[in-house]
Amino acid sequence: MNLNQSIPAILVIVFLLMPAFQAMAQTDSDEHYNMTSILPEGNEVSGGNFTGTVWVNMIVLPEDNLNTNGGKVKFEPKARSNWHSHPGGQILIVTDGTGYHQIEGKPIQVIREGDVIKVPADAKHWHGASHEHSMTHTAIGPNLDRGGAQWAGPVTDEEYDSIR
Repeated sequence: MNLNQSIPAILVIVFLLMPAFQAMAQTDSDEHYNMTSILPEGNEVSGGNFTGTVWVNMIVLPEDNLNTNGGKVKFEPKARSNWHSHPGGQILIVTDGTGYHQIEGKPIQVIREGDVIKVPADAKHWHGASHEHSMTHTAIGPNLDRGGAQWAGPVTDEEYDSIR
């Protein structure tokens, strides 16, 4: 094959690969490019709306204009959230460990890696690690236009220990 025969083939390949080259050239200055990482452990939060040692890495924030928020939350053994509700509901995706989840008036559920918990809108609930193991989940708060989390009081030791 001589050079004159190769040029049309090369042009076809370049034409077919052009979208890939354009995507690779995309930079942070592109207004549609927004990326964060779920890998860092995040910031330790103590007191406030949690009991025990909890780490939070917010990965989707209200200012991202997606009508949702989300974060990776790691609970050390026995750590847990306070009772709370979400006007738009909440989705919990357990990515590591073993923990507990409870909707007010219902029994505590054991939750494990791979479980997806779909908390209905306005359901008062809590979630956290088990007595012996840490638990990490991704928490997604959809429908932020309905409002953010409504926090209530702590889960008492008696409530938490009732699973034993």
